[in-house]
Amino acid sequence: METAEEFIRSAKDNLEKERYKASLDHSIDAVIAANDAFTIFFIEQIPSTDHKEAISLHKEAGKKVGENKANEIALLLEERHRRTYRSVPVTGNLAEITLKKSQRFLEWVKSKIA
Repeated sequence: METAEEFIRSAKDNLEKERYKASLDHSIDAVIAANDAFTIFFIEQIPSTDHKEAISLHKEAGKKVGENKANEIALLLEERHRRTYRSVPVTGNLAEITLKKSQRFLEWVKSKIA
């Protein structure tokens, strides 16, 4: 979770400095890192760089706690693909919303692995 927290701090810093695309990217990197922690904790597996595998392993790990956030992860990854891999602008509002969603996901993971 240390890596996830570092990405959240970077996302906040980027948001404050109006680097919205970097903020969005690091917010979602935090989700990826937190998901890695979640899957390692519950099923002792870490996804490759394949996002579909990450979602699949998340669902499997989620069975251990009776819930999962696969839809949220998928939406965030899709947003990242649409915004950060292309020359598409990211607004401050979108960066802020993404940061909040990412923070909620991290808090959820922490509550499950505590």
